[in-house]
Amino acid sequence: MNKENIQFGRVALRGGLVTGGAQVVRMVIQFVSVVVLARLLAPEDFGLVASVSPIVAFVGLFQNLGLQQAVIQRKEIGERELNQVFWISTLVGLVCTLVVVALSPAVAAFYSDQRMTAIAIAAALPLLLGSLAALPLALMNRHLKFGQLALNDVYAAVVGLLVTATAAYFGMGYWSLVIGPAASAAVALLAAWWATRWMPGRPAFRIDRDIISFGANLTGFNLVNFFSRNLDNILIGKFSGPVELGYYDRAYKLLLFPLQNITQPLSRVMIPLMSRIQEDKARFRDIYLRTNWLLAAVTMPGIAALTLAAKPTVSILFGEQWLPVAPIFAWLGVASLMQPVSSTTGWIFICQGETKTMFRWGIYSSLTTVLSFVVGLQWGAIGVAAAYAISGYVLRVPVLAWLLQRVGPVSAKDFLLVQGLFLISALAAWICYRLLPDVLTGSSDFLALASAVCLNYGLALLFALALRPPRQVLFDILSKGLGALRR
Repeated sequence: MNKENIQFGRVALRGGLVTGGAQVVRMVIQFVSVVVLARLLAPEDFGLVASVSPIVAFVGLFQNLGLQQAVIQRKEIGERELNQVFWISTLVGLVCTLVVVALSPAVAAFYSDQRMTAIAIAAALPLLLGSLAALPLALMNRHLKFGQLALNDVYAAVVGLLVTATAAYFGMGYWSLVIGPAASAAVALLAAWWATRWMPGRPAFRIDRDIISFGANLTGFNLVNFFSRNLDNILIGKFSGPVELGYYDRAYKLLLFPLQNITQPLSRVMIPLMSRIQEDKARFRDIYLRTNWLLAAVTMPGIAALTLAAKPTVSILFGEQWLPVAPIFAWLGVASLMQPVSSTTGWIFICQGETKTMFRWGIYSSLTTVLSFVVGLQWGAIGVAAAYAISGYVLRVPVLAWLLQRVGPVSAKDFLLVQGLFLISALAAWICYRLLPDVLTGSSDFLALASAVCLNYGLALLFALALRPPRQVLFDILSKGLGALRR
């Protein structure tokens, strides 16, 4: 391994550690926030703000028009382009804010609650603040300032919690849930500008067509992805009722929320790093595959274990009254097995400047996802989860592999091999689990879950050692770990 690869690995490892550490802190803060605010606020307070959140989230999809990622991805970008990106991002953020403000009376009329007008207006403020912070944050990411980015995230999260809790304590009710995010966004803005010390020039709203095209296609992908990710809740709530939706929501968040907290921080590190080597195809492919072999080895056996022991998992975490969640959880687990690796394909599309292909893939993926929801809906939440899982393997994974083959430098074979190895090991674990005596799988929920975990990770390790690429990755990690211990 040459010095350049070693240096790349060190930067990636350091960036991953600090970003992951910050993510853990944020998750702890979120948990504390849920507990504390539940004691200080009434359910109605949460409901009022939650009613406005989808509107703000949807409009926020257009925030920055994907220009933040364009700054990170481009191999070279001058001061003129940076100034243009800043002013266009600011203008778009202002427009998004004004759109929410303009929609606020309609939101209030829809819910027949005039309080919604003021809530919507106040909730729109972070959109503008986020746009003002977009370029400094992009520059920090581009220059691999992962430590500073992590600190900014933690500062913003802590301030947001403190402001929200303080406002709630002093009786501000639902306003505390609006003030807190605004304070958090303001801190993130100030910290980003302080860290970069970048100053904009005169307002300029003309920008290179390729930058706009890159950002617009990325925004389009996020838009269609937003619809497909939220339509299942709408359909289940409408046609199966709130109870079924409650079961589905718990299963979805229990399984996919932790995955998002792994892949999102990793993306923050890998996209700027891999953008730097976008023209070195062989190195790009090697680093992408090494990262994904490790990601798959860590996540896929765990998902398979939870899926295999769905009933014990739900019983342990939620209690037996939530056991109807188990079959939904199991099917979503089957779908999620391919999520860790599939989600990283966005790195390839973005780093290689192929956001147009990414947008087209998003349209196809969203259409097939929505179609699966409609087909499965006649069997309720379980049917939706099952149809989503089956359609993923039949309709989406093969097409995604074909697109990767066209874009390169990662081939369809590379992509399918990483996923296929651990899917086969998961299937082998499922067979072995069914053959275990009842004393291991039926006498205790904890013992059943432990058996599933040991089986899946044990067999995954054996399968990985049998194949050269994952074996090499594991040996490299082991040698680095031993080297660190010796020092």
